[in-house]
Amino acid sequence: MGYRNSALYTLKYVASMLDEDEEFLRDCSIGMFSEDGCLSAYDDYPGSELSEAIVVFTEDGIENLRYVIEERRASGNAPPKPTAEGRRPKS
Repeated sequence: MGYRNSALYTLKYVASMLDEDEEFLRDCSIGMFSEDGCLSAYDDYPGSELSEAIVVFTEDGIENLRYVIEERRASGNAPPKPTAEGRRPKS
């Protein structure tokens, strides 16, 4: 049995890593499922349909998300990458 990374990365973390807008990535992730490496986590109990999910990705999910981003950019269905002025300073 091979090595499997069990780390999960939040949407916010991945947006920063990929230098992309969070809302754009959230939109890109809507069509992704757990087998694509995109999961939903809940931080409030009891969870219900009204609870907002935290979107998290596996490493495979990040690669799949990159593919979705490339496809959306190639089809002209994506916003431009954020500029330096639009980014928050890293603390």
